[in-house]
Amino acid sequence: MKNVRHIDIVMRFFYPVTAGIETSVLETYSEMVRKGWSVTVHTSSDTYLNKNSLKKNDAVKGIHIKRYPFSFLGFIPQIDWKTTTIVSLHNSDMFPHFFIFVYTILLKLLRKKKYSLILTPHGGFYPEWKSFSLFPRIIKRTYHKTLLPLLINASIDGFRAVSDWEMEESTKKGINKKFGRVIKNGIEDEAYVDVEKLASKEIKAVVKKLGKYIFQMGRIYHIKNYETVIKALPYLPQEIQYVIAGPVQATDNYLSYLKSLAKQLHVEKRIKFIGILHGVDKFYVIKHAELMVHMALWESYCNVVHEAMSQGKVCIVANNSALPYLIKDDINGFCVKTKDSTALAQKIQFVLSNKDSMKIKQMEQRNQLICKTETWKNVAVELNDFYLERI
Repeated sequence: MKNVRHIDIVMRFFYPVTAGIETSVLETYSEMVRKGWSVTVHTSSDTYLNKNSLKKNDAVKGIHIKRYPFSFLGFIPQIDWKTTTIVSLHNSDMFPHFFIFVYTILLKLLRKKKYSLILTPHGGFYPEWKSFSLFPRIIKRTYHKTLLPLLINASIDGFRAVSDWEMEESTKKGINKKFGRVIKNGIEDEAYVDVEKLASKEIKAVVKKLGKYIFQMGRIYHIKNYETVIKALPYLPQEIQYVIAGPVQATDNYLSYLKSLAKQLHVEKRIKFIGILHGVDKFYVIKHAELMVHMALWESYCNVVHEAMSQGKVCIVANNSALPYLIKDDINGFCVKTKDSTALAQKIQFVLSNKDSMKIKQMEQRNQLICKTETWKNVAVELNDFYLERI
């Protein structure tokens, strides 16, 4: 083992972008820093909406950040390949991951490889293909079905799946199970504090004004399928608001589409976009919701549903990908067909009408109990052991 243990992380976006993958990396690896690792994230200088807008060098929570202009072929991370301990690839981008896979295989053949290569795809190995435009979809899907499994098996030393669903799908796609371990995502410490006492005055005022609401959190992006919830709104009591928290992603006019749809259905005044939430304020908004809805087309895990569970919320989710692994239908929430707005409205109404029933109370208690030990600190303990076994 090297005296100085260093992790180089490669990923497309990172802080201040704070979607699921970025949050997972930030929270887990800041804990790894506390365990004595030196951590550098190599990422693009882009946000979702602005290219090359972030400064080249930065730091957050003890993590060093190196940013690069992103082009069609990604970027070439400036890693000291001779001294780094772990090179950790997050997501399954074609570039620069392809170059790193090939370079690692070459070093192995020459017996010059000194680091361990770990892949955490966050579902990126088997995405929702409909979210890609035609030409990129053809290229990427062909690559995934042919060359990518061979490159992964020939180059990596470890494969971390963030859910049982991801591990099952990975092995179906040809990834050698011997590399793998399921290490699920965690929840911030702020989930377990007195949010009533510590939340900001500003967010308390916002929540008070909202009244009764159902809640969804995530990128404002078509893969999150907000339209199905909007279509369910006309069938719910007029007093129920639909509150959405998260950043706008891409420039595909999805937000405009949602607003137009809401206007057509005469529910535009009942939909509130409240921006990005962090820390205690985020959990305060979750805690005061009637329930959490999450009808995404695809999720490799789903941090936001996990966070809602920690606050004892009943969650109604789409019955696809990893979501039914997190929410067991009729046990700790409900699973509904992804685009079935009528069934969704019926389930929401059931929860609203039975808030004080033993069935709903037991669901809420199960969710809180499940999440009690699922902190980012405990995730970092598992990841630390996984990495130490591979160096």
